[in-house]
Amino acid sequence: MSHPFRKTDHRLYQALSARFPRLTPCLHLILFYAGIVLLDLGLRWGCRFAQTVGLRNVLRLMPFTFLWALLLTAVAALLPGMVRRVYMALVGILASVLCIVHGVYINMFRKFFSFSDMVFAGDGAAFADLSYLVIRRALLLWILLCLALMLFAAALSPRAVSPCWLPGVTGMVLSIVLLLCARFFLLGTSQAVIWDQTGDPAFLYDDFSDSRACLTMLGVYQYTFRDLQRLLPRSTQLTDAEVEEIAAFAAARPHADNEMTGLLAGKNLILVQLEAIDTWMVDYMPALQAVKEQSMVFTNHYTPAYITAGTFNTEFMVNTGLLPAASGTSVSVYTQNAFPNALPQLFRAAGYTANSFHGSGSEVYNRGPIHENLGYEAYHSGENMGMVDHTLDSQLLSAYDVITAGDRFFSFIITYSGHGPYTEENPIFQRHAAAARQAALRTDGNYVYAVGHAMETDEFVRLLMEKLEADGLLENTAVVFYADHYNYYMMNDALNMDIKGVDTLDLLQHTDFFIYSKDLPPRQVEKITSSIDVLPTLANLFGLDAQYAYLTGDDAFSDGGGYVFFNDNTCYGGGSTEEAVKRRKISSLLLASDFWRQTSHS
Repeated sequence: MSHPFRKTDHRLYQALSARFPRLTPCLHLILFYAGIVLLDLGLRWGCRFAQTVGLRNVLRLMPFTFLWALLLTAVAALLPGMVRRVYMALVGILASVLCIVHGVYINMFRKFFSFSDMVFAGDGAAFADLSYLVIRRALLLWILLCLALMLFAAALSPRAVSPCWLPGVTGMVLSIVLLLCARFFLLGTSQAVIWDQTGDPAFLYDDFSDSRACLTMLGVYQYTFRDLQRLLPRSTQLTDAEVEEIAAFAAARPHADNEMTGLLAGKNLILVQLEAIDTWMVDYMPALQAVKEQSMVFTNHYTPAYITAGTFNTEFMVNTGLLPAASGTSVSVYTQNAFPNALPQLFRAAGYTANSFHGSGSEVYNRGPIHENLGYEAYHSGENMGMVDHTLDSQLLSAYDVITAGDRFFSFIITYSGHGPYTEENPIFQRHAAAARQAALRTDGNYVYAVGHAMETDEFVRLLMEKLEADGLLENTAVVFYADHYNYYMMNDALNMDIKGVDTLDLLQHTDFFIYSKDLPPRQVEKITSSIDVLPTLANLFGLDAQYAYLTGDDAFSDGGGYVFFNDNTCYGGGSTEEAVKRRKISSLLLASDFWRQTSHS
């Protein structure tokens, strides 16, 4: 039997063609197919710790992987000579790189990569450090072996091979038809908003916000296809049904005054978002601890993450009472949409000045345009404030006069020094290295570095409180502290969970939130709260004119709320899954549609 190989082809072919004359012409395609399949299976096995759906659904949806492998292989069969080699090599490299990115991402952010994350990718890259690039060694080895297999298959492809039209076209048509069938017959459509604990595959696929469930359920190829599908332009115009759904949601959430309404009315507010200051770190922060002991403390507060930009994630929720777009959106949504219920808008309507302060430049996470769109008069970066080193929180007091400007002021401060990377050479740590080593109760992992970074943030707290007291402003100023996220710069969640005494990633997101006012007696509030509850709680305490019905969270002193919505639609506390889905859907509609400009509710 003749075949298209020449003497210049790999010697292995000469041996194989002599022994297996019928099999040899398609051996490279068989190996390529196997590499594609094994790559996906290895990623899912290596990241099985992130699996949130039942094994039954994973096995039932396995055909997606085999069909995508068939489609990619069929395309290769239709290509001639060197083009086929290049195509196979490129597919192998791109798929392997994507799997490595997923492997790193799941360790860094507890979610898999999504192309929607590219919205803030450039800003996040400014904080990138090699210490963050952690991937399980066994997984990395498997990916590299699969890549080697696919590159070997490409090398075995004959240089002068002609397109295999019949098997190629047949494979393409068959795989596409079966993929469409799998979408509608294996996934189906979700018939209810409440599902069992393993998750409804149809809902998870359509919603596509729980990346851990979606990738481990669908495999990397169908996951990528669905992810890219979401980048297609979507209508932002609300349908009549969606308008009615929002109206029904708002009608069911009246807010009545309570015993805490207006308790802080007329006082100044300094709202401090603590970068990466986890609950246990406060033990090494005497100034912050002293404030906390004299504060109203929300003992069951959580900061769930919806997007990988962890600081901006919480910053947006606290300032707007809405969830950030977990499924990805244009930056213009944050810079151009109307946010009449944003904290700075509410305070300015009540006669306050409103300014924001942070060490990073205004271009990072588009804070300058976003904060001004939210209603802040100005965003003050480290450079604007005259900070010599924008990473040192103690230098934030360079802007003290601006922070306290006006007869009544609202100032939003985001600290920086808790930020990683945690290394011996980091200047933040170096300022407190001796004290951190002496005070730290343990030395494993990045513990000592975290303590040192916390000490720098505590220096800012001490200076701020002392200055307010000395200037006679503390009598009429409330100071609110909350963390943006748990300290994932520790780069070891097992260690984090051991330190905090929890056993799940959701409970690991328990963080601090407390309100200090000199005339407010110390108190512990045990009701469960999260980031989206901060705005309605503050609006109630300060007697601000907020549209509570359209906020995703609840006033902590109202009859509603008392639960946390995590980004996989699970709830902690008294809420139901149905409630979590409803609230996140409404928040998404309000954000994506620019609701207040489309309607007359502004």
